[in-house]
Amino acid sequence: MPQARPELNSLAVIVPLYNVMAQRGGDVLQATLGSIEASLTYFDHKYPQASAIQTEVVIVDDGSTDNTMEIVEQFAKDKPNYQLIKLPMNLGTAAARNFGVKFSQAQSLFFCDGDDRFLPEHIFIAFSVLNQPIAQSNSQGDYFGAVRTGVYTRDPLHPHWQKALENSIPLNLCVRREVHEFIGGFPEDAVFREFKYGTEDIAYTTWMQPFCHQAHLERKTVEYIRYPGSYFERQLAKFQAAPGLVNDDLSPADLARHQEINRIIQERLNQLHQQFNGPELELNRQEQVA
Repeated sequence: MPQARPELNSLAVIVPLYNVMAQRGGDVLQATLGSIEASLTYFDHKYPQASAIQTEVVIVDDGSTDNTMEIVEQFAKDKPNYQLIKLPMNLGTAAARNFGVKFSQAQSLFFCDGDDRFLPEHIFIAFSVLNQPIAQSNSQGDYFGAVRTGVYTRDPLHPHWQKALENSIPLNLCVRREVHEFIGGFPEDAVFREFKYGTEDIAYTTWMQPFCHQAHLERKTVEYIRYPGSYFERQLAKFQAAPGLVNDDLSPADLARHQEINRIIQERLNQLHQQFNGPELELNRQEQVA
């Protein structure tokens, strides 16, 4: 993997959208966009060199058939750092995120789906940690490749699943662009979309973890919201119980999909290990930050 550039001078928030107005309503979309804007404003006020940091918000409409983009266009009016991209058909959240990254120029990446929220301090805290040397590193000039923060949910979760959630979703992640590009982005294979519980996010995390330093911050700086029909709601009973007490209840078709997903994840992981030039065990470090 290419050597990480130590000092970052740009960041982008990638926002994939699909029929948010029809599925969630205008208040939810406005709240999401407003939370991103509030977090950027907080960053501008708190980060010492904020004026030297280029910020982007890249909104990717994934073939919506409702009026989602009308709301977005109105919100983004007079905001020159916003880019609006409309895909001709629905390709899935993973593809929309990957398109957003390709259209951005930023060295560091944030992700927020159209129905989740940043807390005001999120961008400032995550970017600040990502842009500082690792104090405990044996090698001078080592930097984190990714930062994860804590995740607030209105539904109480079992501690095991709370940690699993925080270690997998991209909402609480800030990652260097070269890490995203090295692992090949989010998986766009159709089987991930067909599977009952998605798992694109788990694949992304699995590919990323062995190859870069990661910081884990306990402070909760994002809100992951449960909505009717969401992956989160489908697994809520499992997430609120101790591991092993609630089964996933997969159909034979989903069991087959799950096996195929595991094969794809392992195949790419093997390829990444072959491409990687460096001591795997030394770089596979995770630092806990209060």
